[in-house]
Amino acid sequence: MSSAEKAAQALPGLENYDLRVLQAIELGMIQHQIVPHDEVLRYSGLNINEIDHRLDILYKNELIYRERDPYLGYLMNYNGYDLLALNALVKSEVLEYLGPSIGIGKEADVFEGITPSNKTVAVKFHRLGRTSFRDTKRKREYLADRRHSSWQYQSRLAAETEYKALQMMQEAGVQVPEPIYQNRHTIVMQYIKGTQLSDIISLEEPEIFLHDILENMRKAYKAGVVHSDLSEYNILIDMDTHVWIIDWPQYITKDHHNAEEILERDIGNITYYFERKYGTDMTRAEAITIVKN
Repeated sequence: MSSAEKAAQALPGLENYDLRVLQAIELGMIQHQIVPHDEVLRYSGLNINEIDHRLDILYKNELIYRERDPYLGYLMNYNGYDLLALNALVKSEVLEYLGPSIGIGKEADVFEGITPSNKTVAVKFHRLGRTSFRDTKRKREYLADRRHSSWQYQSRLAAETEYKALQMMQEAGVQVPEPIYQNRHTIVMQYIKGTQLSDIISLEEPEIFLHDILENMRKAYKAGVVHSDLSEYNILIDMDTHVWIIDWPQYITKDHHNAEEILERDIGNITYYFERKYGTDMTRAEAITIVKN
């Protein structure tokens, strides 16, 4: 069972005081890798008997870790972080039910969700803790100047960054899922019923799909944005043969010092994939001209 599923299962059984203590640990983790017991007590505002009872409940529900060396302290795990995000989504009347998994990746989990109006949405949980901190920091521009970031903090920044990118791209006419809501490391967005380009066995008239992808890249570039990690793994083709570009937390702006190089790498990834799998004859140079036009 994934951490999001564990969180969804635990949430109905918790009381407001339990959530208050979990939020106190979340707040304490801004300053501490392991939050001292006294700090949890201070942040929560509860008395010591009440807080110890609530900590036991959170621990038994596998929402926190308890450490005794070098001092008694607590830290929240992804089960707990997922639960706080889900609780916020429910209270904001954005989400009613967390459904089955859509996909599990290196840096995110995506699930179906149901809104209070019975609409199906996608719920994405960013999880940058699955990759090394050094590698993540090297790749992500928004972390470049931070000497220390918790995995929870990195994941929240990734969600905020992707949510902003989706808003910009939708305004620019790029085919991306509509962003609906963001809280902590979680984004609720339009559910796209499609197949990852890499999983499609064959395409009729692949040149049309290639041009469609390049046109979306052109619109993004015109709006001042480069995806920076584009490949066959983050492009969806829906049932109506529309192209959708997903996974934007690593985007960079057009004025980034390596923007041209990264854009051309993205274009090269796509043209090479279509050439290798479908025998298309568009060159990388021709594709670059289309995107930059």
